[in-house]
Amino acid sequence: MATTDADTNATVGVDDDIEATKPSHRFSKETRERLVEGGRHALLLVWSFIVLFPIYWIVSMSLKPPREAIALPPDWIFLPTVYNYLQLLQQSDFVAAFANSLFMVSTSVIAVLLIGVPAAYVLSRYDIPKERDVLVWILSSRMLPPIAVVIPFFVIFRALNLFDTRIGMIFMYITINISLVVWVMKAFFDGIPETLEEAARVDGATQFQGFRKVVLPAAKPGIFSVAIISFIFAWIELLFGLVLTNNNAVTVSMQVYQFIGVRQIQWGLLAAASTAVIIPVLVFVVAVNRYLAAGLSFGVVIKE
Repeated sequence: MATTDADTNATVGVDDDIEATKPSHRFSKETRERLVEGGRHALLLVWSFIVLFPIYWIVSMSLKPPREAIALPPDWIFLPTVYNYLQLLQQSDFVAAFANSLFMVSTSVIAVLLIGVPAAYVLSRYDIPKERDVLVWILSSRMLPPIAVVIPFFVIFRALNLFDTRIGMIFMYITINISLVVWVMKAFFDGIPETLEEAARVDGATQFQGFRKVVLPAAKPGIFSVAIISFIFAWIELLFGLVLTNNNAVTVSMQVYQFIGVRQIQWGLLAAASTAVIIPVLVFVVAVNRYLAAGLSFGVVIKE
């Protein structure tokens, strides 16, 4: 039996009506993007909680009385107290070690930047014979595990009368961080266009003026980044401080370790000392945060 066009159109119309009445299980593109963004934020929130929870645990333990600090299960709601911090301030050895580390680490960071940043600039801008070999030689100072070189350093320090001295530990921290500064800053300088310096020289600036007034301002994010990393690496260093110091140049990380006794652990003082060690790093990061967020695409003005 032949099918007319009217019957076909009627059938198609009915099918369209059926499809229109079916529930739609597909989300719009905007809805999918919102779901993906919400899932990403939820994942980051969970990960942040996992990462920050140990810090919260230490800080909360430092604000509890000694008996509550070791209570199991822990008290999540408690009345904070500064008892542990007052006890920590009475520990003259810890206060002296904290001051030692703050002076030695800060001095070493300034020194390593004064040495490493110009060295990285030279390696980036000039043709150095066997430059690749020089870079590998610089990096090799970080390849060996510290335990493999601590004895030679001990012998050298004893021979040069640098054992248990602040100057010796400053040199040690510079040795630890110099390769990191050179490698990171060389890559950073490679990303800064040389045309900026050429424009400065056209305006009458010397090579050094171009470096100081053009390149360094553009390299601030990299400089502060390596400064933070160098500060953290030197601040938390334990092995070299344990072997190369005895009394005068004791570091704060060694004093934190002293609260772990043979028969008992002073959990309240240990938590307070750990929190005190975190504070300088946190203050440093907050202080230079605006430089870390800066980019390279800002204008540079040369002042006479």
